Amino acid sequence: MIVLENVVKEYPNGVKALDGIDISIDKGEFVFIVGNSGSGKSTLVKLLLREIKQTSGKIVVKSTNLDKIRRSKIPKLRREIGVVFQDFRLLKTLNVYENIAFALRVTETPMRKIRRQVPVVLSLVGLSDKYKALPKELSGGEQQRVAIARALVNNPPLLIADEPTGNLDPQNSWEIMKLLEDINKRGTTVVVVTHNREIVNKMQKRVITLKKGKVVCDIERGGYSDES
Repeated sequence: MIVLENVVKEYPNGVKALDGIDISIDKGEFVFIVGNSGSGKSTLVKLLLREIKQTSGKIVVKSTNLDKIRRSKIPKLRREIGVVFQDFRLLKTLNVYENIAFALRVTETPMRKIRRQVPVVLSLVGLSDKYKALPKELSGGEQQRVAIARALVNNPPLLIADEPTGNLDPQNSWEIMKLLEDINKRGTTVVVVTHNREIVNKMQKRVITLKKGKVVCDIERGGYSDES
């Protein structure tokens, strides 16, 4: 699903955010990517979404070599990657149903499919009864569930969650992680970028640790590495 080979990303100011990293993530895996601020996590997410290009090395996402992809094909690639952010990024003037439907409308999905798909993902995240609510009427945990539903509505094979619990209290954090685990069990590859040590330690999934742009630990099942 994801392959990075000797990837380097150096910014124009000379900062080397990633320094020769090798990562391989298989279809159906649940993987945590952890590390302190400045370790390269955010840069890695931007590279996977082709928001920026690597300085050198090879990145393959869903059998697509990101170094060779045409600019016109990038939107299609991104539609096949669900992304969840720490700050939810919901449209404040649209209700829950409309926020999720918007992700389909921008891809010119037929209305009949929108009417079919949106209730399915709302049910999946447990918000069927909140479809008319505006974001401001929801708790933080509920807003994150809407964001997850929006990320899933196109049935992407890959879901990237960037600090999905960063703005949530412990109870809501655990509920969101349980939801992501359930989504993974349905076959979606899930990559969670986080610094939440407690969650990583308790869930005992594969953990890739970054430090100063390098992979310093990659364990198949375990907790937060002291290397970070």
